[in-house]
Amino acid sequence: MRKLLLLWSLLLLVLNGCDLLGSEDDQASRLVITGVVVGNGGNFSDQNGSLTFYDPATGQTATLALNAFVQSLTLHQGRAYVALNTFSVGQIAIVDLTSRQLAGRINVPIPRYITFASDQKAYVTNMAFGRDGFVLAFNPVTQTLLPDTIPVGLYPEGLVAHKGRVYVANYGSLGAGRTISVIDTATDAVVQTLEPGCDGPQAVFIDAEEELVVVCLGKTVYNADYSAIIEQTNGQIVFMNPTTGVVTARLTLEVQLGSANGTQVAYYAPEVEELYAISSGSGRIFRVNTNANALAATITVPTATDLAGLSAVAYDAAQQRLYVARLAAGPNGRPDYTAAGAVVILNREGRQIDRFSVGPAPSHIALVQERR
Repeated sequence: MRKLLLLWSLLLLVLNGCDLLGSEDDQASRLVITGVVVGNGGNFSDQNGSLTFYDPATGQTATLALNAFVQSLTLHQGRAYVALNTFSVGQIAIVDLTSRQLAGRINVPIPRYITFASDQKAYVTNMAFGRDGFVLAFNPVTQTLLPDTIPVGLYPEGLVAHKGRVYVANYGSLGAGRTISVIDTATDAVVQTLEPGCDGPQAVFIDAEEELVVVCLGKTVYNADYSAIIEQTNGQIVFMNPTTGVVTARLTLEVQLGSANGTQVAYYAPEVEELYAISSGSGRIFRVNTNANALAATITVPTATDLAGLSAVAYDAAQQRLYVARLAAGPNGRPDYTAAGAVVILNREGRQIDRFSVGPAPSHIALVQERR
């Protein structure tokens, strides 16, 4: 009898173990990256921004010219919503990911970043030089702006929607901003201002624990003629309660964070609860465990004589691949904003395993994901 019980216990253990492994394998197999979309800022004077579509299965690329500076892009319901800036007026270009063709444009002043509160309502930050910026809401179905202009802080950048609220990072002049504006999506009014206690909030995310994760770049203060730096602060990653504004954790880094061309600085991978933040000046990427609210690793991007800076990042959790956008290097080794850039593909430890060419001054990376 004891032998039968022992055998039965072992059988249950094996079956449960198989079930657990099978569940994990099934979960992993359903997450598939079917494409990588790279926004190429281009040289603003040339207005030659574009999108590069990369197929990770074949290594092939395709390009769509957008004839403007590409600031950022957001994927939603099979479309890319691209924030563009031109000499005259900004635009949100709507691109169908299947046909890789334009499906519409919405005129806006100076768009920065876009987030979706629902399938029928999205928000875009807009810069206003020398004064407080603002947020506009738009209907992605009808491709029309909603009437209200929502004033926020100076130089608003990233934003994220969560449970009837939109959280807006107010970067400020040269990183001097220190606030997060909270918009009620029912009234489109600012109902709260949060203070993460760090300089230059630029990107915001909601993690799996429903904390507000604020990526602060740090600030730089110059003398009167901008010939010398008189003060600098380093980057921080701050975890906050989005309702009360209480700071639950803070990571202070030893360098400033930032993109080589003032664009995408961080990427959040919810399936593995990891945040990736770039420091172009130091050539490093910081991996943060957002479950433990702790720095998990520091990745030094391999050097390349033909590339300079870091300008965007994304992480494929299923294949454990890190996509890092880089600008072309000029004769002096500094970024060349007129020549074709590249996206390097790193493994989890930071070793380069591949790369592909993109347009000039890549500015944002988004992953096309499917659950199968």
